Amino acid sequence: MATSARRKFRTSLLVMFLLVAAIWGGITIAGLTPKLGLDLQGGISVVLTAKGKPSTAAIDKAVDIIRQRVDALGVAEADISRQGSNILIQIPGVKDPSKAIKLIGTTAQLRFRPVLQIFSPGTPAYTSATPPDCNDSTTWPEDDPKKEVIYCARGKDVSGNDQPANQWQKLDLGPEALSGSGVTGATAQPPSGASGAWTVELSLSSDGAKKFSQITGDLACHPTMDPKRQLAIVLDRVVESHPEMATSIQCHQGISGGKATITGQFTEGDANDLELILRYGALPVAFEASTITTVSPTLGKDSLRGGLTAGAVGLAIVFTYVLLFYRGLGLLVWVGIGMHAAFTIGVVIILGKTAGFALSLAGIAGLIVSLGIATDSFIVYFERIKDEVHGGKTVRASVDRAWRSAWRTIVNADIVTALAAFVLYLLAVGSVRGFALMLGLATGLDLFVSYLFMHPSVWLLAQTRIFNSSKTFGIGRVVGGTPAPAPAASGGSR
Repeated sequence: MATSARRKFRTSLLVMFLLVAAIWGGITIAGLTPKLGLDLQGGISVVLTAKGKPSTAAIDKAVDIIRQRVDALGVAEADISRQGSNILIQIPGVKDPSKAIKLIGTTAQLRFRPVLQIFSPGTPAYTSATPPDCNDSTTWPEDDPKKEVIYCARGKDVSGNDQPANQWQKLDLGPEALSGSGVTGATAQPPSGASGAWTVELSLSSDGAKKFSQITGDLACHPTMDPKRQLAIVLDRVVESHPEMATSIQCHQGISGGKATITGQFTEGDANDLELILRYGALPVAFEASTITTVSPTLGKDSLRGGLTAGAVGLAIVFTYVLLFYRGLGLLVWVGIGMHAAFTIGVVIILGKTAGFALSLAGIAGLIVSLGIATDSFIVYFERIKDEVHGGKTVRASVDRAWRSAWRTIVNADIVTALAAFVLYLLAVGSVRGFALMLGLATGLDLFVSYLFMHPSVWLLAQTRIFNSSKTFGIGRVVGGTPAPAPAASGGSR
């Protein structure tokens, strides 16, 4: 029986070492590194606050659209979550925070409206509609698709740069003729004419194509150079362009084929940004950035250095303690903690590659706490062995009896910790969820290492003469002493 147990435990240890070698061999060959979160590599954190009282479904839809936009920016490990009617967006490693904020938070309400009149800057005569102040977005009319409105038209100078808002024209626009819901796709197109401006080509749904053909055919009935021959393309209450129907477009026939083109003296960057916003749809809710926090890469590196230093100091203290208290067995704790750390960090790196998990400063705190969890399991087991030896058992007999008791304690303690981590993960947001995930992961791995490494290694050591007699082990002083007398049969045994 001892031979069978020895073979089983040796196989268990071999499997453990092979698993560690396989995980880290794969990581090394693939050149993988941990994905770092916002607080460790810098980036931005934005809280978008919804205007009005949107429904839960609308907020969830907005989260999905924003996540698609962020992914399209080529940013990895972004954390996007909802907090009531707010959306928390954390993007690590972003190089242009202002551009990212603009793209992810733009509501992108696209509307095609017929132009009724054009007012140059300083024109005093307006219709009954209230004219906006192009410099002040709070004066811009609400985007009611059924009403006539006056909006500002973005202007460009001869170099293609944006003009100051006070130089923009103001356009009197009729009710919506086509909404952004009729747009199924968008593609930025390079310049094809003498203007040198980029355009954005839209693909329309079947219903959108019918409406577009109808409105362009109606506008083509007006004479050339008449403002009413123009169709305004309005994006978030700003007229991006208002092209005039070409002379080739026939009255009441319009543009067919399900295609439309947005022109507006766009640069390549403007066209690509507009394509990104339109491709992933309009946000169903209007948002404003209520909180914007920028974390510099330098601060992130300092945080990482501080976290690693704290971990190294904590590890050194734990190593010193177990070595002084358990002597030779303390070395076994070192190997066990190293095994636990190898699995934990390896899983973190793999999750970063496969699931986009980003290690944050809170996650590092979870890793440090996991060292205590792993060490506690060894201490529980060793103390149970000491109790058995104090009761007069041999070391070999004590190991098995102590394991049965210690394993129940370890499982119960880890289950409680895992449940706490699970609840914390469900209720928390942001980096706190990273801490909860790391805590739960470390707890699961503690059971794995305890069962497949700790007990087998202690059992195999217990079969050696040096473990049973030498005082270099933490229980040597007990073994080396006078064994306690065996209890009488009538006195009740342990």
